[in-house]
Amino acid sequence: MTISVQCEECFQSYKVKDERAGQTLKCKSCGSKIRVPAVEEEFEDLSADYGEPIAQPRKKKAVKAKKKKSSSRKSLNISAGGIVKKTFGVLSMALGVAMLGGAIYMFFAGDEPNGKRSRPVAGLLMASVFMGVGKKWMFDE
Repeated sequence: MTISVQCEECFQSYKVKDERAGQTLKCKSCGSKIRVPAVEEEFEDLSADYGEPIAQPRKKKAVKAKKKKSSSRKSLNISAGGIVKKTFGVLSMALGVAMLGGAIYMFFAGDEPNGKRSRPVAGLLMASVFMGVGKKWMFDE
């Protein structure tokens, strides 16, 4: 005859032999302690009142690859190509900011003599392109 035991932490069910009555076991799923009741302590069977329990699927442990410890800082790219790329990134960002300033100035103060408003859409577009390229060259590896 076997005794049915259920883990109180993860609700995993086990069936153990009568010889294990009164002992404490370790749950294979979560590692918590389970006390096996004595034969006379075994709870009454409530399955007739509540039906069969729903079996929960066991979680599989994910195998993680070991990572090398890395410092929180990124390493500096001090090669000749890296310095040139960052330099052109700064120049591209500066040009983008200058074009953005010019486009904003044209939008507010750039009226033509015949009363038409200027629409510096191309300037705004080019400013965003230069600033985007500058950001990528400065911060991406």
